Amino acid sequence: MRKIVKNIKKYFKEYCNSTSIHGFRYFAEERTYFEKLWWLIVFIISLGVCVLSIYMVYRKWDDSPVIVSFANTGTPIYKIPFPAITICPETKSARNKFNFTDLLLKKINDKNLTDSESVQFDYMSLICDEYLNESSTFTVSEQFYDFVDEVKPMFNVSNCIYRGKKLTCDKIFKPIFTEEGVCYTFNMLDRSEIFKENVVHYRDYQQFLRYSTNWSIEHGYAEEAGLLPYPRRALLAGAKNGFTFELMVFEEDLDYVCKADALQGYKVLVHLPTTFPTPSQEYFRVPLDQKVIAAIQPSMITTSESVRAYNQERRRCYFQTERNLQYFRIYNTVNCDIECLANYTLDWCGCVNFFMPRDNTTDICGGASLECTKEAERYMQTKNLKWKINNRNKSKRKSKSLEDCDCLPLCTDLVYDAETSQTDWDWKQWYTALGFEKLIPKTHHSSLTIYFKADDFITSERNEFYGPTDFLANFGGLVGLFTGVSVLSVLEILYIFRICETSV
Repeated sequence: MRKIVKNIKKYFKEYCNSTSIHGFRYFAEERTYFEKLWWLIVFIISLGVCVLSIYMVYRKWDDSPVIVSFANTGTPIYKIPFPAITICPETKSARNKFNFTDLLLKKINDKNLTDSESVQFDYMSLICDEYLNESSTFTVSEQFYDFVDEVKPMFNVSNCIYRGKKLTCDKIFKPIFTEEGVCYTFNMLDRSEIFKENVVHYRDYQQFLRYSTNWSIEHGYAEEAGLLPYPRRALLAGAKNGFTFELMVFEEDLDYVCKADALQGYKVLVHLPTTFPTPSQEYFRVPLDQKVIAAIQPSMITTSESVRAYNQERRRCYFQTERNLQYFRIYNTVNCDIECLANYTLDWCGCVNFFMPRDNTTDICGGASLECTKEAERYMQTKNLKWKINNRNKSKRKSKSLEDCDCLPLCTDLVYDAETSQTDWDWKQWYTALGFEKLIPKTHHSSLTIYFKADDFITSERNEFYGPTDFLANFGGLVGLFTGVSVLSVLEILYIFRICETSV
């Protein structure tokens, strides 16, 4: 036993005299116990600070394993699609087909409506502001869509010029049902590419009969896509390379009662071709008798492949194929929110709003259900906010219930920010200047030009905060700073232990 202890002391002394670990040589030298105790305390403090520093680095990596930074180079706009453009007229019905104001005045003056007028008024009240609605109908039939389609005013769009080339307007704009009623959209994917087979559609609405050619939000356009793929790609910046068109509405069709704000003109949305338009969330207006110019600045975020190894809660995003939706083929935050709201509404009210995705077994909410649908939306928003506040940092949570819409953003996503300017368009002076005052029609005209501001834009990137090499470098740097330990120092310790075992 004494021999073992003697050998251990011998090799420990040799190690202390030759090791690179800071302070160890003082343990082997002939010094006072006070000096040795002093260096032992210093070494323990250094080791403790080292361990604490490593723990803080680990916590920082564990809390924020992914960082967002600007890309080193600009991205050319030809790598992204031209935005889908959705136009929602404020005029909801042609007055010669359906006069909402007249029926409202009859109700205010306690005049009886025919059964047909009462049903039609209830239908239109689903699109107009709900404070006018006094319906007792909780659900409506598919005839609602037939009625709205029949009475909608003609969508008079003309002079559609895309990158200097004149296009046939009625071929590039297709009708679509949104919360604003009938809107018209350009450069959006066909409904068969956005929705699954179980979703009910109305006639040929949102049917472009053109399909995306090797494009996805994550991978962009394929090399063989060429200059004229679908959805149309952005190619060059500047107003002359944008999209210009004119809109017209008959003065007799204007209805100042349907919407409480009494504004006339059009709501315009610019969005991804894969995203279902939501006019209540984001839009800009094109007033009557105005020329509006919208300069588009894309905002894009990408994610490196190294981040894919982290789970969704830690990286705070989904890759395109990671999240499966019930009604949509393509995942993005907007589509997910719409589906979640539809599920909440169905769960609360037993029906969904007319613009929400649904299957053929789901009822359409009528006027008497509007308050219920608004309550369901408020409840969903409140629950989602509570979940984000209380559970967002709990990466191990696995529940996927109605309480949790779980609509994380896409890891690669794109939005279009529009800066608008407008001026009066005194188009009537053209008739007057030519002496055609008597030919001036009783109409209102508007014009919209949409273009990209610059040929390139700066994207943001999600990357690993610490990769394996970075973490090892931080770990080794801290250990070396406080104790002087390296990989060779560890091998030295193992070597000494091996010699001790052999000697014993």
